[in-house]
Amino acid sequence: MPAPSLYADLSCYYDLLCSSIDYHEQSDFAVRAHRLFGSGGNAYLDLGCGSGPHLAQLAVAGYVCSGLDLSQDMLNLAALRIPQAEFYCQNMSEMALPKQFDLITCFLYSIHYCYPHVQLQQTLRKAYGALNAGGLFCFDAVDKNTIANDAGHTHHVNHNTSELRFQSRWHYSGTGDKLDLHIAITETTANNIKHYDETHSMSAITIQELISLAQQEGFEVTVLERDFATLQAWDQVQGNVLFCCVKK
Repeated sequence: MPAPSLYADLSCYYDLLCSSIDYHEQSDFAVRAHRLFGSGGNAYLDLGCGSGPHLAQLAVAGYVCSGLDLSQDMLNLAALRIPQAEFYCQNMSEMALPKQFDLITCFLYSIHYCYPHVQLQQTLRKAYGALNAGGLFCFDAVDKNTIANDAGHTHHVNHNTSELRFQSRWHYSGTGDKLDLHIAITETTANNIKHYDETHSMSAITIQELISLAQQEGFEVTVLERDFATLQAWDQVQGNVLFCCVKK
């Protein structure tokens, strides 16, 4: 029997896993970045939208929302949260959509799921084609040379009669273009303990390499510190950044 998948069989855990994320702050950043770098309009697409928390925030801000994800289970949850949105169950590196957008986001480092690099470049190309002229593609990324290979992030949540422990961590071998994301979930009840482990292959890349790929596709690229509360230029030292890529 195949192991359970977080994005399918365990999709009910997804929002709990991400409960410490400030979606309001991230979404507010997207709106401010769009006002600064974009050219107006309110057609919005979230790539790797998951259960739709960013879509819910942008809908409140007045955007006409669409979400794309590879997991239909996640899209089903998103449709319950934002029933007025349109959804597409597609791979972002192969997306073929019936309309264009003014703002596209891909947060939570989801751009790295495009592995290997050829898929990453295809995603940038598809995003460029999906934007209206002057549209903004905004995403976060991490430089492979700054991966700490440490214990990562762990948090605990009490849910119904269960205690849940979530751990996520990256590991980079130091060579090549493959980055591993390890996710572990432990569910403890009065009578049982269940443990789930997943490893996802992601693209390992430097910030400069990613800038080059985006520019090759025609984007005008601005890189900012990964601080959603500000719009601060990248110091070219920090490994976690935000890309603001405009279709010219």
